[in-house]
Amino acid sequence: MSFFKNNENIPEITKRYFTNFKIIGIAFSGNINDKLNRLITTFIIKNSKIENINIQEFLNENDYLSLFENLDLELITNNISKSSSEINKVLRNVDSQKRPVLLSALMVCLYEKDNFKNDFKASYQNLSIKNIIRNIPTTINDILLNESIFQSKIDVFLNELAFIKTDKDLNDTEILKEILQELENNVIPLFNKNTTYDIIGKFYEEFLRYAGISNVKRGIVLTPNHITKLFTELIEIKTNDIIFDPACGTGAFLIAGMNKLIDTISNSKISNKKERIKNIKEKQIIGFEKSNTMYSLAISNMLFRGDGKSKINNIDFFSSEATEILEKIKPTIGFINPPYGGNDNKSNPTKKEIQFVERMLDKVSRYGIVIAPLSTFFKDKLERNRILEKHTLKYVINMPYELFQPNASTHTAIAIFETNLPHNNKKVIFTRIKEDGFQLSKHKGRTDIFNKWSSIKKDLIEKLKFPDKYHDNINVVYKTISENKEWILQAHQRADYDKITKEKFVNSIKKHIIFSIKQKLDILFSDIDELSFMEICISNNITTKPFFQKYKLINNLEWREVRLSDLFTIKKGERLIKSDRKNGDVPLITASSINNGITSFIDFETFKSKKKYFENKITIDMFCNVFYQNFKYFSDDNVHTLIFKNKKFDIYYENEYINIFLQTIIKQLFYKYGYGRQVRLKRLEEEIIKLPYKKNIPDWEFMENFIKLLPYSSSLQID
Repeated sequence: MSFFKNNENIPEITKRYFTNFKIIGIAFSGNINDKLNRLITTFIIKNSKIENINIQEFLNENDYLSLFENLDLELITNNISKSSSEINKVLRNVDSQKRPVLLSALMVCLYEKDNFKNDFKASYQNLSIKNIIRNIPTTINDILLNESIFQSKIDVFLNELAFIKTDKDLNDTEILKEILQELENNVIPLFNKNTTYDIIGKFYEEFLRYAGISNVKRGIVLTPNHITKLFTELIEIKTNDIIFDPACGTGAFLIAGMNKLIDTISNSKISNKKERIKNIKEKQIIGFEKSNTMYSLAISNMLFRGDGKSKINNIDFFSSEATEILEKIKPTIGFINPPYGGNDNKSNPTKKEIQFVERMLDKVSRYGIVIAPLSTFFKDKLERNRILEKHTLKYVINMPYELFQPNASTHTAIAIFETNLPHNNKKVIFTRIKEDGFQLSKHKGRTDIFNKWSSIKKDLIEKLKFPDKYHDNINVVYKTISENKEWILQAHQRADYDKITKEKFVNSIKKHIIFSIKQKLDILFSDIDELSFMEICISNNITTKPFFQKYKLINNLEWREVRLSDLFTIKKGERLIKSDRKNGDVPLITASSINNGITSFIDFETFKSKKKYFENKITIDMFCNVFYQNFKYFSDDNVHTLIFKNKKFDIYYENEYINIFLQTIIKQLFYKYGYGRQVRLKRLEEEIIKLPYKKNIPDWEFMENFIKLLPYSSSLQID
């Protein structure tokens, strides 16, 4: 029952008693057991008002609690977006790469706690700009020394900040004072909320976005908050674990790990909790960060978290110095989102993701978790085999494509390893999170506005705990993985033929008809507008009519899985470099999604000399474009041709209806490729499709008649 009208101000007496409470009100009317005849409205108290949060069902206790967490995150995101917008406006003339460091420095200058009096924070509003600039380095130095940060580490921070002494805009305007006020009033209070949210990281992303810079281009992709927290929930974390991030960026994983350890201690029966929590902050969190800028951000980020910063080191994970530190500290759990391949700059190439993964796993004693581009899990076979000789791969979880938007668009997966235990052909769980419930908005980034992530995460953890129960070869695969095998769901899952629709077959018919008309009229490479092509179709008597007006198909059809290489011999085309090609009238099939893959025509003698021409076959190119070629053709080495192993089936080569059916079935493998994973001969030989069978052979009659019953099938045989 609600005592106040929606959006009516709450009385002062109520505020006095409920200020520190998080309150949900649920209004209900109708029949609780009838979804169509009931109304459930959910309210919260927010900003001294009652607000409808558009949840029209009952949730469990954990979902309601996570709902408040989402509301806190939404508030944080809103404040950061608003503040970053304001700060970027006043810093528009300052180098975009320097803005995050300046922000971090000013936040440190505003830091205070009980045992340290911050004179700068108390007086900056009365200081001149020259005095503010003069005091910033000394204030940072004093605060970080008081926090037991070595002078050498502080010097790195101050060197990054040296530009403030000479920047004209900063010295000649009130910019710094404006930013300090914005941070003090609207940003620093956010750290008081009990959250793992990477506030500094969010600012960093926002600053780069305003400058038009994509993080992924620089090898830096900051991990979303709900994923850093997920890492801590995918394994059992013990109170004495030492958590390590070898490329810690702004410290998001370290914050999540620290909070998890603190929560574990707080909820335990340990007597000396205060001492143990102090030990976590001082000794059980360790990070390396090579970039001076990111290191500076991590220091300030952890400073406002209460501690953890003293074990963040501005060093290269692959250096001898890093090795010496790790031999002394001996971390037990590693979390990493490695720099995403390529170059920070041409003179300083970034190592491959798999190299970060292997070295991290070698340096932690219990578990290692990584999120990286999908290519990490199917390329670099030698490195992957070497990892399995030392460590056990337990799970691989494909993540949503939108996960890192708007800052990056990349397909990623999370892999969980148990370290120092050889894999020895153990089973691995492969699964995916198709979507995480987060919605992208213009100013907030991606947020869980509908509170979906909690149930999605719960479902994921259930699948990882009970893989035999959920194993379906499509969304969850639980199988033995040996050396040379790929660590990716797409390599092991089956196409979901239960969801294939008639529309997909009709679409194949349409595309084949369009191609055939263009080929017949020699207009494959002509630019023809839609109306003109429609007129051509009409003149060629193309209609929607099926071949059969009436025909009864068998209802109790048997569908069987069949390995592609058991049904077909798969022939790879031959490389033919451009300089060797001569113009002619023989179609050359290459990797392309248009015109059945025809990109040019070569002369018959060139074609004949290669002794690799085909006729009336199905082709699959490196990107899994599948076509039926009802003519003689030559294909290059990125195209594979399917040839029946059973010679008795050769009579079906020229049957367009059967081949359109097969083409559509094989095309369902398309989603398994991409992300840099291409169709190759060995992969193709392992692929499994599903076909109708009759008396232990494919039911060719059904395939033909099925296509003949579909729209446009009467137009397939074009004279």
